[in-house]
Amino acid sequence: MAPASPAPEPAGFPVMGKPWTGEKLYFNGDGYFWDVLKALREARRSIDIETYIFEPGRLGDRVAASLIKAKRRGVAVRLLVDGVGSPDFLAHYGPRLEKGGVAFRVYRSWPTFFTSILHRFQWLRPIRSLHYAFTIWNSGKHRDHRKQFIVDGRKVWIGSFNISDWHLGGVKGKAAWRDTGIGLSGVQSQVFQLAFQAAWVDPWPHHTARRFRHSLLGWLTLDLEGSPVRMTASRKLRRAFRRELLERFAAARRRIWILTPYFVPTGPLLRALAKAARRGCDVRLILPGLSDVPMVRWTSMVYFPALLRSGCRIFEYQGRVLHAKTLLVDSWTLAGSANLDYRSLRKDLEVNVILLKDKSVRAIERQFPKDAAHCREVSLEDMRRRPWLSRILSAVFFHFRYWF
Repeated sequence: MAPASPAPEPAGFPVMGKPWTGEKLYFNGDGYFWDVLKALREARRSIDIETYIFEPGRLGDRVAASLIKAKRRGVAVRLLVDGVGSPDFLAHYGPRLEKGGVAFRVYRSWPTFFTSILHRFQWLRPIRSLHYAFTIWNSGKHRDHRKQFIVDGRKVWIGSFNISDWHLGGVKGKAAWRDTGIGLSGVQSQVFQLAFQAAWVDPWPHHTARRFRHSLLGWLTLDLEGSPVRMTASRKLRRAFRRELLERFAAARRRIWILTPYFVPTGPLLRALAKAARRGCDVRLILPGLSDVPMVRWTSMVYFPALLRSGCRIFEYQGRVLHAKTLLVDSWTLAGSANLDYRSLRKDLEVNVILLKDKSVRAIERQFPKDAAHCREVSLEDMRRRPWLSRILSAVFFHFRYWF
């Protein structure tokens, strides 16, 4: 299938320049982490790792050991994990990494969150306390969902792979999750390191470093202008990303192919997909038939009837968990950590890149039908035959869709 001619660039995020020289696509965790661990062993100047999940297991042990060895060689090593995604990180790896001299931080951990609320409740008047409690709660809902391995500032790996054995076929066998990752070499752009630094110095729940972080985000926003990187590190950048998706869907001429594990779109995005299908665009969604968060799958089903009636095709991946996130709109191809759900679009820190190499775009094009071959296509008749319990669960969880 020949690539379609590119659609006109939407305003706000033109793709200009090539901030890296090489791209490598990964469709399984074994190859991805083989290259990542090799890069960690060969690092000479710096290693910055940012991940949502750092889970105890074989992969976690190997990454921790590699970081300690790199630190002993004189490499500057920093590790940032999310407080909700990695609840067991400190207990399992904290003492080991601290003894090895590795600098690590937990992004907005929930224990800190609750402690800060109680502290403010103790000293502030009731009405003022409610204001502060709401502010802290709302800030605490923002998670660091990025997965970044930055080695010597010149090699970067991003995508949907967490540090978890569930991504390794050598450990989990056929149950290993289906994911997609991208390795970038010859990186010239500073946006990956700027975004890491902004999250590293995150002042929440305190405010002493707020100005410094705002300055970092300002530099990051300037560096992203004309860049193929979609680093949603602030409300402004998340809003621009949502606007770009809407413009891309509206301008699509031939196809919109979506691969995402969590599908809870905003109203405008849902309507844009339906309109694209009605005007004859080939709109296909591959979603998980087996999900690690079942409530999200039940919520997603609420959207199925309207999409199917508009002409969209929906496929559910069978046999193992689908966790990959890719998007093709004509020849425009996006891959990274963001889901097509409320959290990724409005709350969480994410990183995605537009693939610049024709070889990479073709690889994603070839992989989509391969994934579809492992799917069961959903029909309107399937929706009509759904058990009442499934419908009730969908209706209940739909009302909590902004919390997942």
